[in-house]
Amino acid sequence: MQSNKMMEKLLPEGWRWVKLGDVCSEKIDSYDPTNDPDEFYYVDISSIDNIVKKIKEPKLICGKDAPSRARQLIFQEDVIVSTTRPNLNAVAIVPKELDKQICSTGFCVLRAGSKIISDYLFHFVQSDFFVDNLSDLVEDALYPAVTNSQVRSQLIPLPPLPEQQRIAARLREQMQAVDEARQAVEAQLKAINQLPSALLRQAFSGEL
Repeated sequence: MQSNKMMEKLLPEGWRWVKLGDVCSEKIDSYDPTNDPDEFYYVDISSIDNIVKKIKEPKLICGKDAPSRARQLIFQEDVIVSTTRPNLNAVAIVPKELDKQICSTGFCVLRAGSKIISDYLFHFVQSDFFVDNLSDLVEDALYPAVTNSQVRSQLIPLPPLPEQQRIAARLREQMQAVDEARQAVEAQLKAINQLPSALLRQAFSGEL
């Protein structure tokens, strides 16, 4: 491992290396919904689309039906990181509509403190640097999972807040363009996949 002084030299002026745990809230609210008669949205690993890094399929369940791992209260802009199979990078940022809902204890919940903005944090946990470091921790393990402590111990290059905002805005713009390109390609593939059926239908109806 490189010394702190050597690592600092690799960063632009004004940046510094810090542990995620040093810039994220230490306390994450736990909540047992089993005695609550109301329904709530539950986010587990299967709810995450690890390609687009979004919560796509949260489950609406009653408190009495809550699984034993449904114990972490999440808030808008929390960043959640799956601790199982970190190489798959199942991460997401909590949207407004899932504020005060519940996620699995299979996630490490990172809640930005005053020195880091959520968007910058969210983009960082998608980086190869972060994913590779976590993956190295479970190499050759029978059960490939990291602990919350290991996630929070990861180093992040931290620029001043205005620079974080600039970087996050730029990345948001670029990621939006990537997402739009992906959707266009998926639409084209869907049309291509439908061609054989359309051709056969025309052939056997005398339209070909």
